[in-house]
Formats: sequence, C-alpha cells, structure tokens
Amino acid sequence: MSAPLAEPAGPRSSWTALRRVGPYLRPVRLPVAAAAVATLGALLCGLAIPLVTQRIVDGPLSTRDAGAAVRPILLVGVLGAAEAVLFYARRKLIARPTALVESRMRADLLAHLLRLPVSFHDRWPSGQLLSRAVGDLVVLRKFLAFAALFLVVNSVTVLVGLGVLFLIDPWLALVGLASAAPLLLVSYFYETRYKVAARATQDEGGHLATLVEETMLGIRVVRAYGQGRGRLAVFRAQAERLRTAELRVVRIMAALSTALLVLPELGIAGQLGLGAVGVAHSTLTLGDLVAAVTVSTYLRWPTECIGWALAETSTAAAACDRYWEVRDTPPGLADPARPEPLVRPSRGHLRLENVEFRHPGADR
Repeated sequence: MSAPLAEPAGPRSSWTALRRVGPYLRPVRLPVAAAAVATLGALLCGLAIPLVTQRIVDGPLSTRDAGAAVRPILLVGVLGAAEAVLFYARRKLIARPTALVESRMRADLLAHLLRLPVSFHDRWPSGQLLSRAVGDLVVLRKFLAFAALFLVVNSVTVLVGLGVLFLIDPWLALVGLASAAPLLLVSYFYETRYKVAARATQDEGGHLATLVEETMLGIRVVRAYGQGRGRLAVFRAQAERLRTAELRVVRIMAALSTALLVLPELGIAGQLGLGAVGVAHSTLTLGDLVAAVTVSTYLRWPTECIGWALAETSTAAAACDRYWEVRDTPPGLADPARPEPLVRPSRGHLRLENVEFRHPGADR
C-alpha cells in the first residue's frame, strides 16, 4: 500500500496561494474582465430600482396621479430586464475561459507527472494525485467562474449601496453600517478556520480515493486471501474520518451562515424603527424610508455572498496549495542550464566512468 503523505506546510494566506493561477488567467483576462463588468452592471441595475421606487412613493402615489406613475414603473421593468440580461451575459462570458484555465492546468500537471521519477509515484498515493488532477481543479474552476467575481463585485456593490443609504438618510445608513461592520470580523474569523478544515477534507477525500483504487486493483489478491472484511473495515474507518472532517466544515459554515442571516435582519429592524419615528415627526418621507429599507434588503444577498465567497476562497486556496505541491516537485533528471555543444562529427558511442547508483532513501 502507498505510504502516507507528509504533513502540509504551514498555512499561508489565500491570496498567496491563488495568485499563482495568474499566468493561466492572463490569456483570458479580457472575457473575465467583461464578465466582471456585466456582473457589476446587473447588481447596479438592481440597486437603482429602490431609488425609482422612492420617486414613485413620494410622487405619483402621494399625489394620487396614476398617469405619472407609468414611466417610473416602465423604468423599473427596464432595469429588471437589464439585470437579467447582464447576469445571462456573465454566464456566457465566463464559462469558456474558466474551463480553458482548468484544462491547461490539468495538462501541465500531467506533463509534469510524466517527467517525475518512478520513486515519486511510489511515495505518492495514486488517489491523491487523482484528486488533485480532477477534484481540486474543478474547485478552482468553480471559484474563478463564480466566487472570485462576486467577491469583488459584491464588495463594490455593498460600498455603493452604503453610499446610496447615506444620500437618502445618514442615520439610517449608520444603522445599516453598524449591522454590516461585525460581518467583516465574523467572516474573517471563520475564513481562517474554514481554510484549515477545507484542506483536511480534501486530503481525507484523497486518502479514501486511494484506498478504493488500490482495493479494486488488487481485488483478486484480496479475495484470494479472504481479506474482504478487513478491507471493508479499513474503508469504513477512512470514510468515518472523511465524515468527521466534512462535519467540521458544516459546523463552521452553519455558524457563519447564522451570523450572516441575523445581523442584516437586525439592521433592517433598526432602520424600520428609526424610520418610523422620522416619518411620524416629518423629518423623513415615506419614500425615503421605503427606499432605504429596500436598498438594505437588496444588499442582504451581496453581504451574505461575501461570507460565502470567502469560504469558497479558502477552499480554492487549499486546492491550489495541493495542486502546486505536485507541480513544485523538481524532476529527478533535469536538462542542464548550459548544455555542452555536441562534438562534430558526433558518433553513437556511450562510455560510463565512475558511475554509482542507489535508490532514493537507501544507504547504499
């Protein structure tokens, strides 16, 4: 059976791990940038709808002029349609480039594996290599196609939304900001824990894949010696370790999701209470209150998505670390930096002098 892997190196920041994908993203940077612009445009269209609603409430509804409400209502429909079209454009723009990045990274990994000596393949379980070539690269592709874009775009959307709230009413904006600020601390705290848990889950999944592959390749030997129950017990123990690691990830995500759901709701409740007082004392119009609460409600998804995207960033960073663990392994035989030129005319003659050989790790 394959020997276990060594413990991974100490934790690094997610940015340090993910920036190594940069050379693969450079050839497809234009469609990726276009997808980011389309995503930002879609979210800004959605953010503009509450402002139009404010005009409708303070204008045609307050004066009971139904005819004046036609154009703003049509504008809301146009903004909603534009939001849907831009989200569709994002999917069309980002699908092919991220798939191309995945295929190129997988091809480079295979080419590197073919250059490594047999001793490397003796040390590394085949399931670990398979999980890096398939599962980890799928994680990276999904991160680049969704989480990476929305992490940047949603951060910009939240900042723009807070600016809109300050324009509507600074006090309502401060209430919303007071509920959003703790989210950054909570997200950062759980992001650091999630990365470690995600890496452990990926490693345990690789060990389980190795166990299944080795058992199936040696199924005749296992059955000949009556070791089926023993291998099944080993499989159950490894599956239980994977389950324990997965449950740890679930517990971290449950705590993060709870914070992301509760804090924005508290902020909206505070805005409703403060806004009701302002409307009662005529310091705030009903349209301002509706717009502020609608903007805060719209910002819930970008805010929640930031926490989810941070968790996905940790998972992708762990996958990237696992991928480069193999890619950073130097080949056993490398071409010299400055090869000696061939003597002309050259002959097919080979002579070995004072040559010694030993297997890696052997004393002699």
